[in-house]
Amino acid sequence: MSDDKISLKKVVASYLLKHPDFLDNNPDVLEALELNHQSGSAVSLIERQIEHLRASNEDMARQLQQLIQVASENENLMSRLHRLTLELMLISSRKEFFTHLGNSLLNDFNADILQICLFDQETAALAGEEVIGIKADDPALEPFLELLAKNQTVCGRLNETKLNFLFGSKARWVQSSALTPLGENGADGMMAIGSSDPARFYPGMGTLFLDLLANVISASLANEEPEVQRRTA
Repeated sequence: MSDDKISLKKVVASYLLKHPDFLDNNPDVLEALELNHQSGSAVSLIERQIEHLRASNEDMARQLQQLIQVASENENLMSRLHRLTLELMLISSRKEFFTHLGNSLLNDFNADILQICLFDQETAALAGEEVIGIKADDPALEPFLELLAKNQTVCGRLNETKLNFLFGSKARWVQSSALTPLGENGADGMMAIGSSDPARFYPGMGTLFLDLLANVISASLANEEPEVQRRTA
């Protein structure tokens, strides 16, 4: 095809885009236009437009349905978070607090394993099996510093070093995870949820529930447990 023909096509296309009423004002041109259908037969421009609009409407309907589903899921998560927050506020024991938290998280997220790391080792010692204590300056935390600095939940696949630290002997079963800093830039520790499903936690997924829950946990940690107060009085 010559450059002149290509240039002419561009001129025609540009003109039609700038004058969308051209075919309305020139019905004889509209009637003469034909487009090849996928089946091989010729169809009118109007038929092609109708076909295109129908396909566009179907695509928009699918997108709308997806948005409605996401909104419904988010509403359910926020309702669970509100209920869980109220339940946790009534618990004074650190062990009961983290046990209830762990059971709720594993049920709500269909995850397989939960691990919480706290930098306050005295609190961690009272918190039960789901919680381990570690010093904030422990060299083993170095691989996590960049993730904690993000100050929000990070989802996806962790490397072997991180998995072994978080989940120990169960690390080999974890195919995807969500890592949530506790406190500003992880000042209080971190919470990791692991799943054997590679698609359960993925980069870019919504993490508002976990980020808000991290605030609830940090607020609870800021309130020293009565049992600790009695021992240090």
